[in-house]
Amino acid sequence: MKNIEIVDGALNNRFEIYEVVDEVFDRLFKNGEDKIYLDDVDEDLQEDGQFWDQVYVKEVDRHEVQGIHWILHTHPRAKVSIVELTGD
Repeated sequence: MKNIEIVDGALNNRFEIYEVVDEVFDRLFKNGEDKIYLDDVDEDLQEDGQFWDQVYVKEVDRHEVQGIHWILHTHPRAKVSIVELTGD
């Protein structure tokens, strides 16, 4: 089991932590990066509702988490670049 942090990227930016089985984790983070963006994920996987049901099955209380293994950003990478450039 692994804990992944999912960041939604909205202006009020919230994040959630989910515990996932190793097989789900390996499908998301197959290239070894410690953070990915949704647009890094294969399009077929992005559209796989059953897969995402497995990702969101067990939310972990942030106060009780014992570590985060990797991060998934659900917003486009371009949004991060714009914020970094403007300093907002």
